[in-house]
Formats: sequence, structure tokens, C-alpha cells
Amino acid sequence: MSQEKISVEKNNWFIVEIIEKCEPANRDQTQDLRRVMTWGNHHLIKANSAEHAFDKAVQLGKECNYKFVNSDKIEMESSFVGIGELIPIYEDIEDGSELMWMDYGLISDRRTMKMPYQKKELMDLLKPKKGDHKS
Repeated sequence: MSQEKISVEKNNWFIVEIIEKCEPANRDQTQDLRRVMTWGNHHLIKANSAEHAFDKAVQLGKECNYKFVNSDKIEMESSFVGIGELIPIYEDIEDGSELMWMDYGLISDRRTMKMPYQKKELMDLLKPKKGDHKS
């Protein structure tokens, strides 16, 4: 059985995090401590350089700018904030490939052991919340 694979022989694949937020369209923009729903959406980008990947991600992010009326009849605004991460992919992508990693530094064993979720906890986190506009 052959396995599907994305080749990175030209080092032309990147993972980018597009940061977007959603809040009422009628808001006090001078209040920078206001609470806003915020997402970091990770996308796979094919580009011939990191600069090109960044530019493509910005274009993709700008597509997040739109307004809608929520179930409470409040006009909401979803907007692109910027690029959070730009990660080159160094190995071919196939089932089981490592795509990203995080260095948590030298932390206590207790904190390390609290990091993993149980399967049910993760499944609950993936369930859409009331009022979520993300699909």
C-alpha cells in the first residue's frame, strides 16, 4: 500500500498561524483591555520562500474580515489581526510526520504531568460552543 506524501524537497512548505478576532461592530476601540474572541488558525502554505509564505498568509488572513449578525441580533465583526507563527516544514509530510514542536523549557515534573488531556477532555474542547461562528 503506497502512502500519501507531500514532498518538501524544495523546502517550500510552511505552517502559518493566522490570528483573527471577533467582537461587536459597535465597540469602544479606545478600550484595549476589552475582551475579544480570538483564534490562532494554522494553515499549510506552499511558497518559494518564507517571505512569500508570509505574504500569502496575510492575503489569506484578510479574507477573515467580514461582518455578520449573531443569534442575539448584534452586528459582529470578524477581523484579521496578523501572523502569529511562520514555521518551515523540513521533512516530507505523511501520516505520523512531526509538523510542529514547542520548547516548554525546564519545568517541574508536576507541570509536565498536568499537560496532557484525557481523550474525553479533548473531544469536549473540539465541540462547537454556543454562538461560535467558526466552521
